[in-house]
Amino acid sequence: MQSLLDKYFAGESSLQEEAQLKQLLQDKQGSAAQQQYQAWFQFLDQEAEIQLDDDFDAKIMQKIEASFAPAPVVRKLQTAWILRIAAVFALLVAGLWWMMRSTPLDHPLVAEAKVIDWSKYEPKTAEEAYQITRNAFRRVATELNEGTEIASESVGKMEEMGRMFK
Repeated sequence: MQSLLDKYFAGESSLQEEAQLKQLLQDKQGSAAQQQYQAWFQFLDQEAEIQLDDDFDAKIMQKIEASFAPAPVVRKLQTAWILRIAAVFALLVAGLWWMMRSTPLDHPLVAEAKVIDWSKYEPKTAEEAYQITRNAFRRVATELNEGTEIASESVGKMEEMGRMFK
């Protein structure tokens, strides 16, 4: 019996050997260790006797077709977006109404430019023009020198930081 069990579980037994093994186990022959396989063969016999209903194929085909059918698309109206658009529109209308109400049409939206008489700012003599130009160049030179000093200080600090991280 043990050799029949070994051949069966190795997949090398013939149909006659399997029938002989089932017969031996049904007759309750063999040791207690061999009798544990009796429930296995009883289960196989019960499973072999199961029959499918006549409408089994139809039920399976119905489930397969239902899985391929496209699900209906339900689109919900996004009320939050509509409310946002309505609020923007209402603000635009209110802003235009307020602007039209506060600015009458008989007054222009842009004030007329006043004419500036630049002749009073022009130098009268060549010496006065020279002094104005000289002062302007002196101020530009001072500003550039201050900017150069600030830039060189910043570069020095960056070099120190670079040495610290090396």
